[in-house]
Amino acid sequence: MKKLLTIIAALLIISCGDKKEAESGDTRPSVIEAMTSPIYAATAGTEVYTSDYLLDVNELDSITYGKGVLFNPNVKNATEPLKIKLDSVAPYVSHVTLWTDGIRNDIPVFKSTSAIIPINYYGNSANKNVQIKGEFTNWAPVDLEIEGDRLVYNAIVPQGKFQYIFLKNGQEERLTGQEDNVISNGMGGFNRVIDNSRKAAPAQLNYGEILDNGFTFTTSSALENIVVIYENQMISAAQKGNSYIVELPEKNFANRKSKTQLVRVYASDANGRTNDLLVPVQNGDVVKDPSQLARSDFHNQVLYFMMVDRFLDGDASNTKPVPDPEILPKANYMGGDLAGVLEKIKDGYFEELGINTIWLSPITQNPEGAYGLWPEPRTKFSGYHGYWPISNTKIDYRFGDEKIFKEIIEEAHNRDMNVILDYVANHVHEEHPLYKEHPDWATNLYLEDGSLNTERWDDQRLTTWFDTFMPTLDFSKPEVVEKMTDSALYWVTNYELDGFRHDATKHVPEVYWRTLTQKVRENTDRPIYQIGETYGSYDLIRSYVSTGMLDGQFDFNQYDAAVSAFAKADGDYANLTETLFKGLEYYGHHHLMGNISGNQDRARFISYASGDVTFEEDAKKAGWTREIGMSDTTAFDRLGMLQAFNMTVPGIPVIYYGDEYGSIGANDPDNRKMMKFKDLSQRESDLRELVRNLVELRRNSMSLLYGTTEVISEANGLLVLKRTYFGEETIVYFNENAIALNVHTKPTDQQNIEITALNALESGNKIQVKARNFAMVQTRIKETIQE
Repeated sequence: MKKLLTIIAALLIISCGDKKEAESGDTRPSVIEAMTSPIYAATAGTEVYTSDYLLDVNELDSITYGKGVLFNPNVKNATEPLKIKLDSVAPYVSHVTLWTDGIRNDIPVFKSTSAIIPINYYGNSANKNVQIKGEFTNWAPVDLEIEGDRLVYNAIVPQGKFQYIFLKNGQEERLTGQEDNVISNGMGGFNRVIDNSRKAAPAQLNYGEILDNGFTFTTSSALENIVVIYENQMISAAQKGNSYIVELPEKNFANRKSKTQLVRVYASDANGRTNDLLVPVQNGDVVKDPSQLARSDFHNQVLYFMMVDRFLDGDASNTKPVPDPEILPKANYMGGDLAGVLEKIKDGYFEELGINTIWLSPITQNPEGAYGLWPEPRTKFSGYHGYWPISNTKIDYRFGDEKIFKEIIEEAHNRDMNVILDYVANHVHEEHPLYKEHPDWATNLYLEDGSLNTERWDDQRLTTWFDTFMPTLDFSKPEVVEKMTDSALYWVTNYELDGFRHDATKHVPEVYWRTLTQKVRENTDRPIYQIGETYGSYDLIRSYVSTGMLDGQFDFNQYDAAVSAFAKADGDYANLTETLFKGLEYYGHHHLMGNISGNQDRARFISYASGDVTFEEDAKKAGWTREIGMSDTTAFDRLGMLQAFNMTVPGIPVIYYGDEYGSIGANDPDNRKMMKFKDLSQRESDLRELVRNLVELRRNSMSLLYGTTEVISEANGLLVLKRTYFGEETIVYFNENAIALNVHTKPTDQQNIEITALNALESGNKIQVKARNFAMVQTRIKETIQE
């Protein structure tokens, strides 16, 4: 079970101010190795779990806190949480310090910017069958209240613009797009929008100079508060006008799992929280060369996701489709296996692309039979995808065995690549021994009203079954949490894996993620990256991202905005940039969220861009009822724009297998074709080369890995972004007009350009450009970095 902030009167001191100081010259680092995630202090108060930060909560001996932070220490027993609230004069950025044997361990605290805004429905107030759902309800329908002649919902709306829609008798209203304050939902329809944006922008922080024992940063205007945290310990910043000097104290990091330490700079003014800065440090010196970074430095990752069965058949002896005539070929095993993955690692495919993190789909044993049903054309399905486990630790013989899996990991590590594994905790297949032995460990398939509890993604989020043959586990039972976290732990203790992709994250309660992460940190000697899958609101997604749970989640909201911006020919980038900065505001300007090119549950981006799959249709039905072709080859350019965007914005780029050359397809299983390694068309080869160039640039640019993010332009079909890290600046151009006017008329051999010019501006400066006529990424050293 989760451990809450323990209050034991005889042992714990809660201070009413941050007056306690560590001893001068104390070189002991924070006892917390993972980066301390911010506490988002809600208006009504926020519960804090020290086990999110401390592996042993008994080490905690006192707490101090910064300006405006209030505690409620009226705890009756050690299992109740401590609530953090902010008073009326609290700055937008503050901190809390957990003291362990005289060592300070600092956690940033952010003041809520949410507002209560009434949303009116002006229909018949007597109609009790009207509901509302939106990003602020986690897309779960909720009832409205009657106020006079209208129905009202008093929404708690975070800062920014948020989508919602009304429902009548359970059916979503159909908007035309001509109504006021509506926006495309990215799926052929429209949602309403409520606006709680800032009235004025806060100050902008910028990197200054690298010094012998630290660095400087600047601000565009006066700040009300600054919190600088060096590897989870607050340090001072000396002000000199609009510039601040940060000197790094000597610390002993010899026993750390990572050789890279991080300095974070948070600040605020009267208009809210500013952007934050992130500075990597090694041996007391600021990192200025990406070659110093290791594959275990999470911000340095470029992920490649492959569905093992659809990647490469390296061992024909284990190619065994389910022998059931009711399963059509595209829903059956096609022979891809771990031997195929190993073959492509050894022949350098991933290295040539620049990939340093391989993500494998689930490889645990799946059932032998046929399950599920698609009506037209009629077919059942096999478990080729790996998401129907009948074991949580045994490798499916159709993929390989323990020996070859260990060889994959060893070979990848020898080539400086990570391997992360897709793990399924939410559910098991009905043939799983765990369900057969403990049927009471599953949630109820039928609700109290007699309705079937399947695919109830939002209103029954923590109990719904994916299908009638896939029981969802009941994590309210401690024995289920223990069993399933132990099974997951097996994969990082029996194998030298580097992380997990966690399936169906939002359907599993927080207690599971807290328990698993604590076990992983207690039982491994290396950084373990954990990324989750949650479709939903920003608040729901962020609720699983913290020091004690996951490092990040896939940013589906940003992906939807990117699909709308790049796949369509309207040249409108406003929603994309707004979504980009909403993500930075929510998850941090240097977050570890996954920026995907696509995934196994969505139609291929390139097929939307070519028009062969439309946004208005059922993409899964399209994949079953017609052959998806390529009717407009400018779609390759649009996919190139998406890849360029993912490689140049904050977050972790994630390439879905085949998106490096433009694999086509509608939704599942049409988006899961066998991978192609040869006989690529010129267009496919050009795109793969562009992706290779973009990955190379990403991994060799400190500004793309750690830089600030600014929008220079988003008008008239031109999007220009700027990333800056100390003396390095990268400018990214996206030109919709180039696609519309030029790309399809020019020979392909003129569309791919690579220019590298040394000493182009002045001695010691360099320019590097990766470009096509629709997108260009330019990195230059704009001034000499101080030695």
